[in-house]
Amino acid sequence: MTLLGTATKTLPESIARLDFDYLGRKLLDDDAFEAKRRNGERLWDEERVARALKEYKQFLALMLWSPEAVLVPSEDIDEVWHTHVLNTARYQADCETIFGRFQHHFPTFGESDEVQEEHMKGRDETLKMFEEAFGEVPESYTFNAYLRCSGRCGRRCRRIEF
Repeated sequence: MTLLGTATKTLPESIARLDFDYLGRKLLDDDAFEAKRRNGERLWDEERVARALKEYKQFLALMLWSPEAVLVPSEDIDEVWHTHVLNTARYQADCETIFGRFQHHFPTFGESDEVQEEHMKGRDETLKMFEEAFGEVPESYTFNAYLRCSGRCGRRCRRIEF
């Protein structure tokens, strides 16, 4: 029995049954703490957390189905992934459950034209894979996500051409 269905593919049981509520709480707690430095501005709310957790599970499924692909997470998916990785014992156990091995996270370093070009190629391939597997591109990859950005989080957001 599969717990979570999508437009064209269903999440594997190993991913669908994972309880990531603790990640959502951590994201909200960290955001509340950081909001003090941003004059009270909150970047995460319950709706954004729920969407990001769903998209992260889909991203994990893409990694499982296409282990050789170079997938590029959206900012929201990456934030959830970082939060997951920092809970090292739970992350390791979840990786064993999903992949049968530890899944490393390789952040992009540098901002050379070559690195950015490879990043964009990987991003384009990731979007294509999301659409093929789940029937749509996750909201966190869209221009609307860019528009929501206040620029005060410390990240250097760039306008993304669609």
